[in-house]
Amino acid sequence: AIVEKGIRKVVVGMRDPNPRVAGGGCEALAGQGVEVVTGVLEAECRRLNEWYVTAVTQRRPFVIAKTALTLDGWTATATGHSRWVTNERSREWVHRLRHQVDAILVGVGTVTADDPLLNTRLQRGKGRDPVRIIVDTHLSISENARVLTQGDGPQTIIAVGDDVPARRLERFKRKGISLLVCPKKQGRVDLGALMKRLGSRSITSVLLEGGATLMGAMIRERLVDKFCIFKAPKILGGSDGRPMASGSGASRMDQSIALKDIRIKRFGDDLLITGYPEYK
Repeated sequence: AIVEKGIRKVVVGMRDPNPRVAGGGCEALAGQGVEVVTGVLEAECRRLNEWYVTAVTQRRPFVIAKTALTLDGWTATATGHSRWVTNERSREWVHRLRHQVDAILVGVGTVTADDPLLNTRLQRGKGRDPVRIIVDTHLSISENARVLTQGDGPQTIIAVGDDVPARRLERFKRKGISLLVCPKKQGRVDLGALMKRLGSRSITSVLLEGGATLMGAMIRERLVDKFCIFKAPKILGGSDGRPMASGSGASRMDQSIALKDIRIKRFGDDLLITGYPEYK
């Protein structure tokens, strides 16, 4: 169609990275006398298509880690109270992000502590609810959790270890709950394997919302592709708050994960810092 319309020049931002695509489109056009320029604003184009690029090159979803911190670095008080760290405008932005992604990912500890709905609540109109994925190695979740009892809610998938007793698995399956049995790594669900399983289900984007155990594990496995960190002008004033991530971190500052392509946006008095990790 391009040649038939008499178009003499085509500008391509980025080539399709999908290895399953035969390609050759640019070469075919050039062979018919069309001038083809490739790689124009390629970095920007790859950012626009980052979910797709990750999905087709790594066969897993693009993972966005979202958290909200006080100025002194806590996500919640020592008792676990966290409503609310950020203001209403910040929370609305998070729900708009939920509206866009394919899935939300949390650990069973978050479900046990907060009993969240994990749905999308927009100020104007009803948002699209993403698939809810709960990592629960031992299938310890309460059968009365709200994410499991919403008859008309979005799909919920529980990722469990491969040694959960068959009787318990069947009990949940009889209630229509989707279970994703995964291999274990160091006593927990193998998160890399889980991401591959989600990719095979055409889930291209995941919003990781915690808690600290899952956040730390995903970071250590280098499975987080982008960070969205809110900073609110509040101070808890102690050393006993709840951190963003738990587990073993870097032992030296030069081993820390630097973020690149930083962007900062204000929502009233809150700051949203977004960036992409450079893993070493």
